[in-house]
Amino acid sequence: MFRTFTALLFAFSALSGCAFEPAGEGSESALSGRPYFEVFEATNGDHYFNLKAANHRVILSSEGYSTRQSALNGVLSVMDHGAQEANFDLWEASNGEFYFTLQARNGAVIGTSETYVSASNARRGVQTVTRNVDEYLDFLANRTGARFDIFQGADDRFYFNLHAANGEIVLSSQGYTTESAALSATFSVADNGIDQNRYEVNEAADGSYYFNLKARNGRVIGTSETYSTASNARRGCDGVIALLPNVELL
Repeated sequence: MFRTFTALLFAFSALSGCAFEPAGEGSESALSGRPYFEVFEATNGDHYFNLKAANHRVILSSEGYSTRQSALNGVLSVMDHGAQEANFDLWEASNGEFYFTLQARNGAVIGTSETYVSASNARRGVQTVTRNVDEYLDFLANRTGARFDIFQGADDRFYFNLHAANGEIVLSSQGYTTESAALSATFSVADNGIDQNRYEVNEAADGSYYFNLKARNGRVIGTSETYSTASNARRGCDGVIALLPNVELL
């Protein structure tokens, strides 16, 4: 199921390797009061996600994925399937405790819970996950201010816009074939967009100016609006650099 993103906040952490911590979110305490997702890269290079409740307790965890985009696709699947109890299966572990899994329509396991001492506790755990997914979706639907919007265009491709605090669009993407690819591109913007050397100011055919934000491999990952002068465009670059530390990703 497609949804329009007003923002997704990911608190990034690492098991003991590299990770991206979204600027403006110095600690988990900044997220107190609502559920959130955490995406991280383990020391073996695999990527994982956790769904955490407002008290920071992990209530659903993923398998390992080979890429960040694949882990983000798993997060999207939790949003699509995690609000319905019918999508959960209850299992008994070898030690006699119980756990549950969240499954996609094709039967693939999206996430797995911790273990519980009883089946009834595990069923209450399912209800906790569905409630937290609902709360998270409500958070997404009501986001305003500085944010990334991901949307599907008339060509069925997925795009993102980066909005300033006043709602103005300051950076836009190319089209992507999947929602997870567009979402992953917003992470690339956050990775690269605080480096002034990643920006390139160009003159448009009509004599106005715009800038591109490029990844380390030289690929354009975002393009600005047009400006009347090159100096205004350069100030636009500075504005994006200043904005990104305050933008929530997931």
